[in-house]
Amino acid sequence: MTETNENKKRERRDRKEEILIKATELFGTYGFRGTSLASIAQGVGLTEPGLLHYFSSKVDLLQRVLEYRDKKDVERLMGEFSPESQPLFNGFKRLIANNEKKPVMIRLFTVLVGESIRQDHPSHDYFKDRYTNTRKKIVENLSILSEAGEIKQDVNIEKVATLIIAILDGLQIQWLLHPEEVSMSESFDLFSKILQSYLS
Repeated sequence: MTETNENKKRERRDRKEEILIKATELFGTYGFRGTSLASIAQGVGLTEPGLLHYFSSKVDLLQRVLEYRDKKDVERLMGEFSPESQPLFNGFKRLIANNEKKPVMIRLFTVLVGESIRQDHPSHDYFKDRYTNTRKKIVENLSILSEAGEIKQDVNIEKVATLIIAILDGLQIQWLLHPEEVSMSESFDLFSKILQSYLS
């Protein structure tokens, strides 16, 4: 491969990430249906046909944005939920502290989750699978603690996992609406103390 071709390939990768960053911002602000390809293209100095050179369609771009979000954030942070991250809620607290630094990503997630409740939304299956996998991961770690005797045997850990996710998502919504008034970290810290008392 010539140096010129290598430079072109490098330039294409750079533009793709630039498009993903802009699409993340606009999808997070206006949602999937409220964002046009033309507005994303304009935001990165491309024409709409130019943008389609990198992504085949708006749906393709949305899927790549979700993958980009996971690659940059979720997969790494899910490691916080390992059994080694004791006590139980330390991993979630680190996750929240990290999320408070990334309002654009949190807004993207919240807006798209709301939209994806409709079965005809292109990310409907993505978010269904994501919630299923997240619950499974939490249940697995709670099960380890239960087997170690750190959680009462009569606790329904599946319901606890669902509750934890509900608290995390609910705090994100309130924080996005009132960032000056709502502290996700402090609120979750209080919740974790209440739940820990119930679990043990």
